[in-house]
Amino acid sequence: MFSRPLNENDDLYDVSVGPQLKNFNIYDAEPDTSIPNGNDIPFVDDKAMRIMQRMGYKTGSGLGKNEQGITEAIKVPLHLGQRGLGLTIKTLSGSEEKWDSSKEIIQVQEQISWLENKQSEDRDTITFTKMITWMKEGLPNYSIENEYNFCNKTVLDRVIEAKNIFDELDLVELCHARTKSNPFETIKSAFFMNRAALKMANIDAVTNFMFTNIDQNIHHSGSTGPYYFADVCAGPGGFSEYILWRKGWLFKGFGLTLRDENDFKLQESMCASPATFQALYGARGDGNVCCPDNIRDFKRKVVHESDGEGVHFMMSDGGFSVEGNENIQEILSKNIYVCQCLVALEVVRTHGHFVTKLFDVFTSFSVGLLYLMYSCFEKVAILKPNSSRPANSERYLICYSLKADPIVQNIKKYLWTIVERLWELRNDPEGDVLEIVPLEVIKADANFFSYISESNNKLGTRQVVGLQKLAAFCRDPSLVEFRQEELRKKCLKFWRIPDLGKVPQVQLTAEELSSLLLDKPEILQVQAREVNDLQTFKSTFSDVSDWYYCVMHSSIQSNNCCFYAGVGSTKAYRLQRRKWVRVKNLHLVKGTLLYGELVKEVNVFNKSVDVNSDAQSTRFSLQVVDALRLGDKSLSNLRFKERMEMLHLYCKSVNKESSPNCTRIRPKIMGDLSSLPSKPLLKKDKLTGVYTSSLPVIGYNTFSEMFNANSLLLLKTNDNQSFYSTFVLRVQIFIRSKEGQGEDDRCFRLEDVIAQLQAE
Repeated sequence: MFSRPLNENDDLYDVSVGPQLKNFNIYDAEPDTSIPNGNDIPFVDDKAMRIMQRMGYKTGSGLGKNEQGITEAIKVPLHLGQRGLGLTIKTLSGSEEKWDSSKEIIQVQEQISWLENKQSEDRDTITFTKMITWMKEGLPNYSIENEYNFCNKTVLDRVIEAKNIFDELDLVELCHARTKSNPFETIKSAFFMNRAALKMANIDAVTNFMFTNIDQNIHHSGSTGPYYFADVCAGPGGFSEYILWRKGWLFKGFGLTLRDENDFKLQESMCASPATFQALYGARGDGNVCCPDNIRDFKRKVVHESDGEGVHFMMSDGGFSVEGNENIQEILSKNIYVCQCLVALEVVRTHGHFVTKLFDVFTSFSVGLLYLMYSCFEKVAILKPNSSRPANSERYLICYSLKADPIVQNIKKYLWTIVERLWELRNDPEGDVLEIVPLEVIKADANFFSYISESNNKLGTRQVVGLQKLAAFCRDPSLVEFRQEELRKKCLKFWRIPDLGKVPQVQLTAEELSSLLLDKPEILQVQAREVNDLQTFKSTFSDVSDWYYCVMHSSIQSNNCCFYAGVGSTKAYRLQRRKWVRVKNLHLVKGTLLYGELVKEVNVFNKSVDVNSDAQSTRFSLQVVDALRLGDKSLSNLRFKERMEMLHLYCKSVNKESSPNCTRIRPKIMGDLSSLPSKPLLKKDKLTGVYTSSLPVIGYNTFSEMFNANSLLLLKTNDNQSFYSTFVLRVQIFIRSKEGQGEDDRCFRLEDVIAQLQAE
């Protein structure tokens, strides 16, 4: 069956076809003249054969007095190409043509060919002013027949001719033939939502996992995390689902895609949590990437929420139905091409990566765009992954390490000009941008020009073979692609994807989660100790170096500090009076069990940024004190400082600052108890006597953020303290904010606490 055995340790996983099976057909049954008698003929009843022989039948001859009957098997009519009312398409009639599988070269581990950016330094003289002169407008051109500048004429002509199969097939015929002919079809979507997830897994594996292992990249390995990514024009979210399945809450994603039927649906994933993914829809709220205002809004929010630096990588997978216009898919998609590339240059940080879907790359506009992107990155590659069906025009541009180069800013500015012009012309039937980089400029870079031409010729030839195979399998339904199962196993192994099907995740209640994580769930009910007099204070905090403190909103009348559990999707619960109560608009990764309080924070806006905004607003926030478990990571036996590091990372991952309806989540600010006298985390208003605590600003245009403080929570945090001991030994001190309050007998004056600490 194979030209050589397929071993588990094969490096290239070559799969080829032996000559005896090149035209394998499920109906192949050539007569064997060596059969001596009818009794040896398979599938023929012995009794029936004996009766026929008594009546004069001879093997190999026809029935009838003069042996005039037919000797060949009666063929089943296929009715190919027939439509209603007698319409018949001749090109789809049955064919005796045998499909030659030797035309198809298959490697499970594709070899990626990188084009390194070796442009000379004088390219810095290419200013924005000069690039503006490159842009050419004119009447829209919806023809691709004469685009021979970047490929062999014969290749393009054959691609166009072969694509005519789409005009001949209806959807049912096309899907049936594609399912049977594509050697990688049975991989399907594995346990992900759709096939897009496996495309990203395929691309990631071929590039040595440059996306999911970006935390090991020399330029990014020092980051405290999380690692950020963007997913554009990619609903329902297969790309993001793969990343989150692989990396969990250590990676945080931002998405921009059309709403409604094309929206993200990560909440339906059976393998990844959507808690660290934030869908955005731009200023217009429709998610249209071609709208300049949406791009600006997406950039503003993403850069703000990714530490002001942008994402570590971006993925985009834009496309739409071109049924009936397959030959000009590239022309129809160019607006999406350029908008996705602009978004990448706006949101990807220096040394970050980018991957985006393309279709054909024959026109001057498309190649010019690739030239501009190639000028911005250290190296680029064009890849047709195995997970992309061989008969379509799909391919991916992969860009490695965004350069810190002045020309990047010039190109970004130039792309803005193109995007805004295309937006202006969107409803003009007589206007279009036809060219963005002159042919002579592209040809002057011999390496780039040669790479694009070779890529187009290679992928064009490969597509022709795929289309011819599709046509052959349509004309002859008896054909079988027998390598599908073996290729599925080999590909999943190379992509490091378990060979599993879709299995719904186990749904746990908050009670079940706490019982699973704790031998004695009742420990969650242990109340903080209260200190009501200075003598007890002195004996409790004999060594202040062992203690940390944080400022709490909780008061004697309303103590809201409790445990919160994440049980999947957007379901979060709070342990309130020994019952788990659902908390709306709070997103936690499944398996999370943490300790904190829900606080109403006050945000004071910077009027110089937005003169139309109110002076201030409030927003609910879950301020986290400590955590027992974060998703699939247990913190129970970690030291306090290690738990705080994980907690800070987790809160940044799950917080959705640009979604005002979502509850914020942030870690409590911790201070050494010994530093309370000199650097208190709270201050007192002289007029009202109310204490407030300032917070790190995380809102986009807020000047300051704070909350009212009513108590201090003190935590014993030396190296001997696990989560359990820190939690059980915690102490709460309520602060007296005004003289004459009824609860003063149980409250300390902050000045007295500070004085006691100074005495120690």
